[in-house]
Amino acid sequence: MMKVLIGINPKGHIHLATDELDGLANTGMLCRPIRYGRKNYSVNGVIRRLFDTVSNSFNIISTLYRFSPDILYLNSRFEPVASVRDFITLFLVKCFYYKEINIVIKSHGSDMSVFTSSSLLYRRVIIPYLIRHVDLWLFLSKEEKTIVKQHNWRMAEKVFVTGNIIEPSRLISNDDFRIKYHLNNGKLRILFIGHVVYEKGVFEFLKAVPLVERKDKCDFILVGDGEDLGEAKELAIDLGVTSYIRFLGWVEEGETEHFYDCVDILVCPSFQGEDFPMVLFKAIASGLPVITTRMRTAIDYLTMPENVIWVEPKNEKQVAEALNELIKNDELRNNMSTNNRKLATQFSRDKVCDEMYEAFMSLQ
Repeated sequence: MMKVLIGINPKGHIHLATDELDGLANTGMLCRPIRYGRKNYSVNGVIRRLFDTVSNSFNIISTLYRFSPDILYLNSRFEPVASVRDFITLFLVKCFYYKEINIVIKSHGSDMSVFTSSSLLYRRVIIPYLIRHVDLWLFLSKEEKTIVKQHNWRMAEKVFVTGNIIEPSRLISNDDFRIKYHLNNGKLRILFIGHVVYEKGVFEFLKAVPLVERKDKCDFILVGDGEDLGEAKELAIDLGVTSYIRFLGWVEEGETEHFYDCVDILVCPSFQGEDFPMVLFKAIASGLPVITTRMRTAIDYLTMPENVIWVEPKNEKQVAEALNELIKNDELRNNMSTNNRKLATQFSRDKVCDEMYEAFMSLQ
């Protein structure tokens, strides 16, 4: 029986990691979780963060000796800060753990500038060390694998493209939830949900509202908090659309998932370069018509008009045109809904974990 120690970030997308743990266990693997990532995000300072990384690394090493797994599987990101953490962790593991072990890293986001960084530390030490000692990289989009291949063919040979698990049962709402957030008002509910920052396209969402022809029949809902929330509210006032849009602010993660079951359209005009935007794919699993940009994983799975209406980044006119088309075209919305529910089966726990199991077994 293959044994896997799974490093789980205690603050980010816990459900993703625990679903993978359960799914891999169902394939016959013996899995055990361990913390991997910052325990307290309020702690600042390089020294404190370095201490936490080193402390966490030795906790992993201690667990490796007790558990003796075949694979150490770490949920991380392929970008400058996370790569430093991964480098320190693997360096200490290789120094103080004397048994054979395969290293797998799943990247939940990437910044490929690490390949071309002006820092010699990255180009000559950190990235080459990771490429040498990581046996399997899991990325979330074909585009990332293509970019990796352009920069380092040795690393590309170790890359496997996978998805994230979307569990539809968590997305179901109830009457109390709908009453709490006034979601039974008979209007067409149009949702923007996520971190309220410029790069997520929140201002394009707001600027599109005055251009929507039947906006009086719509309920525009913005769920989320962030550093640009104040500016977003000011923009709504300037645009004269405060009577059409509701700012719900921060909502607990467990509750945010229920919004997908209560709305009619998702607008996600992000230009942040996201890999597997969970907002987008939770909407897909709920059968929502989607308006979004051509993000990495989105273009791997979605086509227009079957699943999505594509819009260009920073283009509120296209967002408004897409909304006008969906609002007046019931047949298009219904077809998208049916297609997206079918598509979501590709992200079931069994399918994703069966694919991961095959990738892990290739290391034997």
